[in-house]
Amino acid sequence: MTNSGNTDLMSALRDAASLDDLYTGLSPLDLTPGWIDREVPLLWFEPHSAFLPVIWRYAECRQALDTAGRLISTDLAERRNLVLVNPVKGNDFATTKTLVNAYQMILPGEKARSHRHAPHALRVIIESEGAFSVVNGEKHPMETGDIVLTPGWSWHSHGHDGDLPAYWLDGLDVPLTHMLEPMFFEEHPNEFEEIRRITPDSPYRFTWENTQRCVEAADPDPEGCFGRRVRLEADEMPTIGIFIERLEAGQVTRRYRHSANAVFSPMMGTGTSVIGGTEIDWSRGDTFVGPTWNWIEHRAHEDTILFTMTDEFLMRFSNYYRLEKAD
Repeated sequence: MTNSGNTDLMSALRDAASLDDLYTGLSPLDLTPGWIDREVPLLWFEPHSAFLPVIWRYAECRQALDTAGRLISTDLAERRNLVLVNPVKGNDFATTKTLVNAYQMILPGEKARSHRHAPHALRVIIESEGAFSVVNGEKHPMETGDIVLTPGWSWHSHGHDGDLPAYWLDGLDVPLTHMLEPMFFEEHPNEFEEIRRITPDSPYRFTWENTQRCVEAADPDPEGCFGRRVRLEADEMPTIGIFIERLEAGQVTRRYRHSANAVFSPMMGTGTSVIGGTEIDWSRGDTFVGPTWNWIEHRAHEDTILFTMTDEFLMRFSNYYRLEKAD
């Protein structure tokens, strides 16, 4: 038996005398013509991002964390962190389209409970003596200048055996996970995972000393877009690329733009970057962003080591990556 509603719809489509009639008939079918103009077009000539080239000052965020330390404990917050929200309409947590960053602090004697989640994560340790991380049962130090990884779905917790607060910058691909939708999260059934091994040589830890040695030994970039730089390999975290870049005092890099998002944080030194025409003065511990297809140029006032996290290798995997260099 033919459904009368469908019969009426078929008749309306068959008898449409104008495009407007056709559009009216398409609406109940959840169809839209590919040829009409839209407020947001389906295609455009080159990348553009609503996300802005902005900076978060470590000194200000550190003060806010110190205040939070008086007001909320890890028992209530689990992670005492402040998320770096790019100030664009409709965004309530992302730092770039695919990445999110946060400053985090832990007090002496505190422990942050174990959990795991689908997004990949890393930590750039800004100030710490005696803090540690436990990743999949391996306890390793988190000392000033270290970079610590937490691949997706790894149990991880933090603690602090030192005497002064510890501070670091978190980086995760949570916005990407939201877009693709494979989000999973689980709290540890025992609150804290069992520590099976204590080691300073965890594969999830890059020490400050080793990072400095590697970047000092790196060759200069022949194109001049970057300083001497190395990539920190993180095969278990393919959506996040990690670079460490050495800029000499007075060095000015060649302007470039690329179809990737980047988050920068100076691990030492001071300087100025021009991103998308916005001039950004920075110093150690600050965090600033270069959204996709914005022209980027760095000017080092002092010898600098610059941390970068980026979705570049995700873009390369997808055959979306392009790099343009200024003349």
